[in-house]
Amino acid sequence: MRKNYQLAVLFCFLLFLLLPFTVGAADFDPDYLISDTELANHNSLDLSDIQRFLDKRNGTLKGYVTLDKEGNLKTAVQAFFEVAQKWLINPKYLLVLVQKEQSLLEDTNPSQGQYDRATGYGCPDTGGCDDRWKGFYRQVNSAAAQTRYYLDNINEFTYQPGKAYNIDGQSVTPKNTATAGLYNYTPHLHGNQNFWNLWNQYFGKKWPNGALLQAEGDASKVYLIENEEKREIISKAVFASRFDSKKIITVGQEDLDSYDSGVPIKYLNFSLLKSSRGDIYMIVDDQKRKIASQEVFKKIGFMEDEVIPADDSELGLYKDGPEITSYTLYPAGTLLQDSQTKQIFYVISGKKRPIINKEILAFNFNGLPVKKVSPVELESYRSGNPVTLPDGELVKIKGANTVYVISNGKRLPIFNAKIFEKMNYKWTNVKTVSKETLEVHELGQTITGDW
Repeated sequence: MRKNYQLAVLFCFLLFLLLPFTVGAADFDPDYLISDTELANHNSLDLSDIQRFLDKRNGTLKGYVTLDKEGNLKTAVQAFFEVAQKWLINPKYLLVLVQKEQSLLEDTNPSQGQYDRATGYGCPDTGGCDDRWKGFYRQVNSAAAQTRYYLDNINEFTYQPGKAYNIDGQSVTPKNTATAGLYNYTPHLHGNQNFWNLWNQYFGKKWPNGALLQAEGDASKVYLIENEEKREIISKAVFASRFDSKKIITVGQEDLDSYDSGVPIKYLNFSLLKSSRGDIYMIVDDQKRKIASQEVFKKIGFMEDEVIPADDSELGLYKDGPEITSYTLYPAGTLLQDSQTKQIFYVISGKKRPIINKEILAFNFNGLPVKKVSPVELESYRSGNPVTLPDGELVKIKGANTVYVISNGKRLPIFNAKIFEKMNYKWTNVKTVSKETLEVHELGQTITGDW
């Protein structure tokens, strides 16, 4: 009888794990504002990432020029990047900080004073600002330096992790060093809640590349997450050609709204589009690659009935990629097998990428034909990195509990089952793979408790 009871309990528990779980808006927790790892993630954005982020904001920092401490001209983009690298502080944090303190991400007509006090450094609550820290570059640099000092020497300051404080009439016990540091920088609940709101608006609760999101109550639209943008998949036909409906994640509308909109996915990969001038382009991921001439078009083996007329405005959404010429081998990709070693390669545009085993072959190219060629032919192609699992796949290895999500060719460990469920992933989508398959993916940053 007791054995049956235990089995029933186990069944109910497993059933609970498989029930749908809708992600809602996170609640503000004054004890935990941001993880230590995130605050110190100085490589989260490169120069071009910061420029793209600012280009999408209403503010003027996208083109702002300032002076560094040595009097050299620097753009705001350079200031954020250089300072982040110098002090090993997340540039996302610095971007949020200038919005929190002076609204510089969104203000279309800021005063010079807003630039000069960009991060509020050297401006105590008691009033007045120290002119030693005046100027945009100095402000960003000083804020980053101070934040780094908090992370390395938090025991020297008023607010420390694990200790309870009365802040604005509420008991607050910082759970980690980063949260304690933010209270030392801004010793108020309102200011830190404002930081938390902005962080989540711009960077919080992000699903990795490859996630398919759909707003709760709206089954008409599905979005692919790529590079922290949501890309609407325009038609059911395009969706069916590339994606799996079982992997759709239902989220709150506010979570979907936190993403900037990227280029819609309207055409299949490797579609041929014709501009108003008659130029023909092949769409390869987010790039349009011009076919050099009609001779090249015919030589590669394309047919006129494959070409789709497209608006120039649509083509303008894609970045320009390298031109397809008569020397471009396999622009749409093919599978070639060494006739001697039996090693299979994915060859595209003159580059060969090894496929290390049948698992990865099946995940990416199931059912596609493989052509046997000589080692001499394979030697004519440039070598690339091994093919990895598709972005968005959930995998684990036999005998281990850790689940990974594949993103940008890396494997990102999901910290625990609670976070897995809050992200609304489905346990039924987790696939068990070999250790060899898992380890072809570089280990990425753990998805932790900021959910």
